[in-house]
Amino acid sequence: MPAAAWVTLLVTFAAAVVVPGPDTFLVLKLGVRSRTAALWGAAGIMTGNAVWTTASVAGLAAIVVALPGLLPILQLVGAAVLGWMGVQGGRSAIRALRERRDRTEVRDVASADQSQVSESATGWSARRPMWQGFVTNMSNPKALLFFTALFSQILPAEATLFDRTLVVVALTVVGLAWFVAFALLTSSRAFQRWFGRATPVIDLCASVVFLLVAVVVVLELVFALL
Repeated sequence: MPAAAWVTLLVTFAAAVVVPGPDTFLVLKLGVRSRTAALWGAAGIMTGNAVWTTASVAGLAAIVVALPGLLPILQLVGAAVLGWMGVQGGRSAIRALRERRDRTEVRDVASADQSQVSESATGWSARRPMWQGFVTNMSNPKALLFFTALFSQILPAEATLFDRTLVVVALTVVGLAWFVAFALLTSSRAFQRWFGRATPVIDLCASVVFLLVAVVVVLELVFALL
């Protein structure tokens, strides 16, 4: 591909990646308590993203176009997953806030307080951050259409297998660089010192985002049927 096409591709993808969404809030949620968890979460997110880009480059979006009912089903499944994650995370965050309110003795935030939140509020997400990152990213099947539309404007039909592979690798590297940088930022000592005490609140905000995205997807599907 010409240099101009590469610039357009990478800039467009980078702009889409940095826009806050469920992936971003997941890394934030993990980062305020553990750098390792945040980095694994970032790896999971980009693993899911690599699946979408590979599917788009391989032309699998044609299946979605040929089967109009497939995309709504995938969207509904993705919304259900996000909704479940939002409910579970919200319940854990509310429980952690209640525990904090009920404590009569204030402890050191950096040690006892943060470790208690890590046990009570993280739940499944802290134990399996890479899997949750993967599921969060895969819950948006519209990514397949986004990448297909993007590639149709930039990637020529006669592009070789090497070119298509290079596109997938390049986008994965760019996305991974962003999420790793964000994971390092949110897991830094300075960031944790300022926001560590608000970990349950951050968890609750992330859960609200997951639920809102799920509700929006469901509403879109309902309106499409009307």
